[in-house]
Amino acid sequence: MELLDFLMECAKIERTIEISREFLTKFPSYHPYQAFKKIDQYNEGYITAQAIQVFLHRFGYLHTLKECGILFYKPEFKYVDFLRFLLPTNQQLRDFISHSDQKLESSNDCLKEIAKHISLEIVLMNNLLPPNSLEKLTNGTREEIESLFKKERLFVYQDEIDAIIKRLDFYGDGQIDLLLLKNWILILNQQIKQKNEKESQSVFVTPKKKVTIQNPIKTTERKDSQIKKSKVSTPKQINYTQKLKAQKKIKTYDNQKQDLRGRMAQKKQEGETEKKMIKEVQTSKKTVNNLQKIKPKQPQEIIEYLLDKEIKIEKVKQQLALQKDFNTLDAFRALDIYNKGSIGVEEIDILLNQKLGQSQQIFTRFKSDQLTYHDFLNLLQPYSVNFAEILNTRQPCVDAYHKKISQIFSIQTIRLLIDLLNLLQQIPVKLNADIQLFNKIDGITRDNFIGVSDLQQYLYESGLRYTHHEAMLLINAYDKDKDGRLSLEEFLDM
Repeated sequence: MELLDFLMECAKIERTIEISREFLTKFPSYHPYQAFKKIDQYNEGYITAQAIQVFLHRFGYLHTLKECGILFYKPEFKYVDFLRFLLPTNQQLRDFISHSDQKLESSNDCLKEIAKHISLEIVLMNNLLPPNSLEKLTNGTREEIESLFKKERLFVYQDEIDAIIKRLDFYGDGQIDLLLLKNWILILNQQIKQKNEKESQSVFVTPKKKVTIQNPIKTTERKDSQIKKSKVSTPKQINYTQKLKAQKKIKTYDNQKQDLRGRMAQKKQEGETEKKMIKEVQTSKKTVNNLQKIKPKQPQEIIEYLLDKEIKIEKVKQQLALQKDFNTLDAFRALDIYNKGSIGVEEIDILLNQKLGQSQQIFTRFKSDQLTYHDFLNLLQPYSVNFAEILNTRQPCVDAYHKKISQIFSIQTIRLLIDLLNLLQQIPVKLNADIQLFNKIDGITRDNFIGVSDLQQYLYESGLRYTHHEAMLLINAYDKDKDGRLSLEEFLDM
C-alpha cells in the first residue's frame, strides 16, 4: 500500500472509532475510570494486552493475545494512556465525562458496549495494511502530511488530517513519532506474514502428474532385414502345394465350427460370471456407501451443523417478521381449518403438501400433538428482541377470520412460512454427547453449566468463529428452563 493510501485508511479508522467513542457517552453510568478498574482486575494500576483479552472474553469477543497487542505501543497502559484511548475529541463530551461521577459503577450493558468498542478497534487495526515505505516522512508533523498530499495534487480536509494525527500520535503531543510508527508497522508486517503462512499451509495442493515420455519409434529398419530371397519352384511342386492348401481349408472349416461352438459356450459362462461380478460390485458399493454414511462425525462438526441450522431458522423468522402483511394470529386462524382452537399435524402437512405425519418433529418440542396459539407464537417468534417486537406489535386483519391462507397473505409470505416450517420439521442430528465433552466445553467458567462464552471458546479452538448472538441461538434451542445456559441434562439431550 502507498503511504498516502495508508494515511487515508488511518483517517477512516479514526473516524469510525470516534463515532463509537461518542456513542459510549450516552450511557448514564459510563466513565473510563470504572472501565479501567474492571479491566485491571488485580488492582495493579495498569492494564496489559492480556488483561484486555480477558475482559473481552467475558463479553464473548474472542481475540488472540497478538491481536490485542496491536493497541499497545508500550507494554503497559496506565490510566492516562487509557483515557486517550477512550475519550472523544469533542470538548463538550470530554467536559461532560470529566464532571460525571467516576465512583458510579458502570452497568453491565455499558461494560458490554465498551468491550464492543475495544473489539472494533482491534479488528480494524489488525486488518490495516502497512505502507510500502516511510521514506517520505521525515518529522511527522501536520505541515509535512499536508505537503505530501499537495505534492500529489490530492485534496484533503482538515478533519481528515486531524484524524490521521490522532490515530498515529501515540504520545498525544500533536506529532507522529516515526520510531514508534516504524516499530508498529514491523508488527503489522509480522502478523501479515504469519497469516499468509497459515493460509498457504491450509491450501490443498494437488499432486503433480507424472509425465511418461515414450521412446521414439524407429521408422527405419535395416535393408538386410527387408531383402528376401525368392525361390524358383517347378510345376509339380506348385500342384502339390495347391492340394495341401485345399486339404488345409477343409480342416480349418471343421475346426472353425468346433471353435464357434466352444466360443458360444465360453461366452455363456463368461456372461453368467460377469453378471455375478456386477452384482458383487454393486453390493460392495452399497456396503461402502453405507459405511461412509455410518462413519462417525466429530462433535465440533455436529455442533457446527446444529448452529448453522438454528442460524437459518432465525434468518427466516426475521424475514417473515418483516413481511408487512404477516401476523401470527391470522396465520394461526388460517391453519386452524377445523376451528378447534389448536393446530395439529394434519393441518401442517396439508399446508406443506406432504404425507401425513411428516411434521411430527415440530410437535415433539412441545410434547403434544396439538399447538396452541402460545406454542405457535413461540415457534415463529425470532430470538432477536427487535424483530420480536415488530412481530408482536402487528395487529391482525379485521376481515381475515374464516379465510384461506392464500386470501390473507402474499405469495412471498406464504413461501417464507413454508420454508420455516420445513426447517423446523427436519429431524435434528444427535450429538450423542457425554460428560467428558460437557467438561471440555465448560472449561472456562467451570460452573457446571455451558454458557455462551464456553461454547464460543470451544468453537474458536476448533477453528470456528461465531458471534455471541449466533452461539446463543443454539443454547436457546435446547435450553428447557430458559436460564440462558445448558445444564448437563439439557446438553446430553442434544
